[in-house]
Amino acid sequence: MLKLVCIVVLAIFLSSCEEVYHPAIKKAGGELVVEALITNDSTRNFVHLSRTTGFYTVSSSGIVTGAVVKLVDANGNILPGIESTSGMFGFKKTPQVGQRYKLQILTDGDLYESETVTMPQIPSVDNFYSARVDKKEYVTNASGVPVATTVTGQELYLDAPVTADCSNYRFDFRAVMEWVYVVPNTPMAPTVFGWQSLYDNNTYNLAGPKKFSQAGKIEKQLLMMLPYDTSGSIQAGASVAGWIFLLRQYGTTQGSYNYHEMLNSQLTAQGSLFDPVQTQIYGNIICKTDSSKIAYGYFDLNSTRQYRYYINFSTTDPTIGVSIREITNYQDIPDNGKLVNQHPGWWQ
Repeated sequence: MLKLVCIVVLAIFLSSCEEVYHPAIKKAGGELVVEALITNDSTRNFVHLSRTTGFYTVSSSGIVTGAVVKLVDANGNILPGIESTSGMFGFKKTPQVGQRYKLQILTDGDLYESETVTMPQIPSVDNFYSARVDKKEYVTNASGVPVATTVTGQELYLDAPVTADCSNYRFDFRAVMEWVYVVPNTPMAPTVFGWQSLYDNNTYNLAGPKKFSQAGKIEKQLLMMLPYDTSGSIQAGASVAGWIFLLRQYGTTQGSYNYHEMLNSQLTAQGSLFDPVQTQIYGNIICKTDSSKIAYGYFDLNSTRQYRYYINFSTTDPTIGVSIREITNYQDIPDNGKLVNQHPGWWQ
């Protein structure tokens, strides 16, 4: 009995010492976030403004509206930004290659300004080609055990020149697989023309001075791989008719190259103590009216050019050569879809 009483008294004593701990969390948030891509192509120019949100913030919306956005050239000429939707700004005119510009943003009484950047020369591709590869990958089976498997496909590469006016590049791309299906052993059966897009944009694809294989030229820049086995991506029984590869090349500055390389380090972080975090990646925009205020993001002034290629290779006999030809028709291509007894106008 005495033992039981002691236990009860001890429990009461310990419970009376319990105190709810409220950690002191610094109220942060409200910093300006600038996503800005300005090129010689008016359809790809935008400035998007938002603000970071703090830990205690209930609202998830951080869009900045009503700001005054300007592109200012070295002579003081102004290209005013036009707010098309909340927080999204565009420009009626495009900046000129070789000219210097800075971005100005006036919001909530504060003036933010980027560094002055020169738009690089229009980029170009010297050569576009492919090579057959066999890659070993590890896939987790139903039991959770990694199993080695071999993936075969065509890797796509390009060569690009390096000049004093344009030596750094960034690439966006998409591969559109064209497939055809006919119901077997069925007279007058309809033909289905379908297409499916493949992406490989987990990180920014960059090319610059650090990756030279020969002075004055970037060689064998890897873009993506087109697989031979597409059975999991298209209708059962269909055959691949070919691929359309859409390539967007940007001529960038050294600063843009370095910034996106830091973003790649953050995107591929493996949880190491020394992995960079997003707040350690500073851009090229500062607050002119209050130096204590931070602006995240980057004023990216790029020149750009689009390329398209039709690629055809045999999935049944890999020894057959690959056919590649450039396409000059730049119609819009939806990500995926299919038509019966007809194919879209952009079909190759």
